Amino acid sequence: MAKVVNKFAESLFEVSKNAGVVETVFADLQEIEKALKDNEAFKTFSDNPKVSKDERLAFVLNTFKGVDAPLLNTIKLLADKKQLGLLPEIAKAFSAFRDADLNQAHMKVESVYPLSTEELDAIGASFIKRTGYHKLLIENVINESLVGGIRATIGTTVYDGSVLNDLNRLEKSFHQQ
Repeated sequence: MAKVVNKFAESLFEVSKNAGVVETVFADLQEIEKALKDNEAFKTFSDNPKVSKDERLAFVLNTFKGVDAPLLNTIKLLADKKQLGLLPEIAKAFSAFRDADLNQAHMKVESVYPLSTEELDAIGASFIKRTGYHKLLIENVINESLVGGIRATIGTTVYDGSVLNDLNRLEKSFHQQ
């Protein structure tokens, strides 16, 4: 299913980019993703095999009027193929294509206490130099188990500069000797 989601998202991204509407499509997808998250009525509707194509199309035209043409066409195609339930995953995949195009990434910074804007900016600048991204979208998460320092995660890469990590490495070195 991930392959199908990525194909829809990539096609939507390319068409949106060519039309110059990536940012509005992205904003609309963010709203759609929020609205559909844990929405049982939508899940029931989108998974119901008894709902006709005409009913699905009418739902799409009524619900999504005002969105840019590339997004509306994608949603109509999903309705036609009885795959409206893929919309939240397509929104996430579209976001990833947008991030890659803008050379930006999401970064989670774990710390024992909330970091100031200045501290987060300094951490972000340091990691921009290290990773080559143009921009990092930083989220500060409190994790008191770190004891001190920070743990940063970008994608699947973890940069662990926490006191807890230092203590664990020290313990391992003692066990190896």
